[in-house]
Formats: sequence, structure tokens, C-alpha cells
Amino acid sequence: MAFIQEEAPEVCIHIECENEKLRGWKYCKAHDEGVVLGRGDTYDQYQIIEADFIEFIKIVPIDDENHLKVHSPFLRDIIIRSCVQIEIFFKEWSKYECSEAPDISLYSKYHEIDKRSGQPKRERNWNFGDYFYFKEHILSYPEVYVRPMSMSIKPFLTWESVKEQPFWWKAYNAIKHNGLSSKKDANLKNALYSLAALFKLHYVNQYSRDFLDGYRNTTISSFIKEVRIKFHPISSPIDTKRYLFRENSIRGDKEIKL
Repeated sequence: MAFIQEEAPEVCIHIECENEKLRGWKYCKAHDEGVVLGRGDTYDQYQIIEADFIEFIKIVPIDDENHLKVHSPFLRDIIIRSCVQIEIFFKEWSKYECSEAPDISLYSKYHEIDKRSGQPKRERNWNFGDYFYFKEHILSYPEVYVRPMSMSIKPFLTWESVKEQPFWWKAYNAIKHNGLSSKKDANLKNALYSLAALFKLHYVNQYSRDFLDGYRNTTISSFIKEVRIKFHPISSPIDTKRYLFRENSIRGDKEIKL
């Protein structure tokens, strides 16, 4: 009797998942769904920070330009928490990019060996400049519309190079390292932009965007021969009727013909 040797099971290509069987073409079930990005864990953290920010602007409204210079220990906390979450988000997103494109610098830095431990440095070796890799993709998506201000902002626009950081990230570093001597950096403008940057990451990443699609409101229009379902731009709702930010572009609307 001849025995047919089974082929070894395929494995997930994610750089931190070597032993999982594939669910689809490239990833295991968890990584195919985006793990913390796709199941909304990172967005839950965003909403907690957003809710605190909204409480502050009930007292100091952001529709007055003069208020953007107001600084506070409360805003310091908002900036730090937002930027920590931004770094977490970039790290998770980068692991996917390293799996897909091992020729990028992030991949090399991930596998760089630590001289003391003899182990790969992994994401501990990444810094904010390494994530400049994502800027072009981020800017290809719509601006962030700030409902209380009736205007759009571009939190990543001033990120001009690997070595040059957005002004709100510079403020975060100043607050983190210089403490009370940088208290004026803990202002409403920097808090607004850092929180808006965190929101934007959620609608430019494919996994978190898929999660946010569940928050969209829809409009159904009826015609003689077809029905059109219109999906409104992704927003940042505490509930579906109130939001601080919204993805602001025609690109945020799409129609499906039935």
C-alpha cells in the first residue's frame, strides 16, 4: 500500500505569526481580520480619549480661534494618550507592511539584533520617523472635518520628512521629556490635532476602516428600476447622532446599485 505524504500546512505570513494555518490567501483568521485594528480595540481607546476631550471643549469651545492657545494639565493628558495610541496603531500597521514588503527599512530594523541580548530588537527599534513610509497613503484620504469648528484640518500635512515631525508630535515629545517647562505646548490646538490624527489613522487603515463601516449611517433612495444605498462619510460617534470628527470628502460617500 502506498502512502501519500501530506504537504506541510501553509502558515500565516504575518511576521509575528509563524505557526497558524491560513484562513484565506495569506493570513490566519486573526490576522486576516486585523486583530486589534479590525476588531475595534484601538478604536475603543480612541473613543475614551475623545469623550474626555469633548467634556473639555464644553467649557472651552474650539470654535473660538483664541481658545486654541489655552493650555492645561488636562490637555497634556489628552495629547500624551492620543500620541501613545498613535504609536501603538503605527506599530500594528507596520507589522502588516513588513509582512507584505520585507524590503522596507522597517523590516530590517525589526530584525536587527540587539548586542546585549542577542535577540531581534523588533518594534522596540522603530521610531516615529520610520512611519513616514505611510504618509503618502494617509494624505491620499480625505481631510478630517471638525464639526464644532465647521472646517477641515490636515493633521499630517506638516510631516515633511523622516526627520521632520508634525508640530503636535513635537509638542508631545516636549511635554514628555521637558515636563512643566513645556506646559504651553499642552494647548488646545495640539490636543485637537493629535486626536484628529488618531481618528484619521482609523479610517485610512483597511482593517479599522472595515470596522468603522459598521458606524456609518445610510440613505436609501428608490427609483423605478433600482435602489441606491448611499454610505455617508465615516464619523467618530459617541453615538450615531453626535460626533466630533468626520471624514470630509466625496470619497467618503459611495453608492451600491442593487
